[in-house]
Amino acid sequence: MTTTYILALVIGAVLCAGLFGWKLHRGNLKPETALIALPLSLLGGVVMARLSYFLLELRDMYVEYDGLGGLLSTSPDEFCFLGGCAGVVLAILLTAKITGQKALPVLDAFAPCGALMAAIARASVGLLDPMTMIGLGAWVENPAHQFFPVAVEIEWIGIFYAIFMLEAMLCLLCAAVSFLISHRGGFKPGRVFLHTAFFLALPQVFTEQILGKFMAWGFVRIEQLLCALIVFAITLYPCILRRRPAAFLPAAGSLVCAAVLIWMEFTLDNKLLFGIDIPSAGCYAIMIAALGCMAGLSLWAYHKLNKAELS
Repeated sequence: MTTTYILALVIGAVLCAGLFGWKLHRGNLKPETALIALPLSLLGGVVMARLSYFLLELRDMYVEYDGLGGLLSTSPDEFCFLGGCAGVVLAILLTAKITGQKALPVLDAFAPCGALMAAIARASVGLLDPMTMIGLGAWVENPAHQFFPVAVEIEWIGIFYAIFMLEAMLCLLCAAVSFLISHRGGFKPGRVFLHTAFFLALPQVFTEQILGKFMAWGFVRIEQLLCALIVFAITLYPCILRRRPAAFLPAAGSLVCAAVLIWMEFTLDNKLLFGIDIPSAGCYAIMIAALGCMAGLSLWAYHKLNKAELS
């Protein structure tokens, strides 16, 4: 990792901690919580990102060959982004416990700050050494697309789509929306955090599909699968709370959308189902439409829950 990359992450974390402190103050919580959360989040994020990669890729021959010594690797492609996010969330929960505050309001205050930090972490990938850069997609053939932030050039190798910049922009959009809804208020504790987590994970299901290098179990993309499970769990949660058979329609609809996504993945791998051949652009368009439907179904589930809670 380059010094500038690490410095960008640290500066981003400090800025997000400042925003977190302001959000806590505005929510009548303890602003000093942010000062405790900052070092815990940095430590928890790095440790969990590395540890989760090691555990999830334990069957990989390189990880198996390196043994426990591989835990000390600092190669950028040997950190699990979702594991890092989990480490940061655990650090926030621990901070809430230390400061004697309820966890859900603290998580809600942290949600837009965490999404902003995710955007900074994604964008900072551009500061890595080109030879170790992560978050790249296919080789760019169209000269009209050969410019940053759409693509990046790696000397002696070629020009590749900068998927990490797409991920950064999606995270930034999620952070802006999370900030707006948390600023408006009117949500039950924990809901802002859940919505933010949902809209951070949802587009990742698609971006993992277009990455050139990714964590995998055979043909299964690990972080794509984990993001899909997060999306489904957050959609299922309000269905369970309502405790009515009809309330599970959004969750059932999400499973149908997931089946469509799997169908498109098989088609992209030239493993045609039902004998239907669909062009790659069509597959990607159908995947995006399916993810849009999953977003609508989740929002519908929470809308129904909010109405049931008010009645």
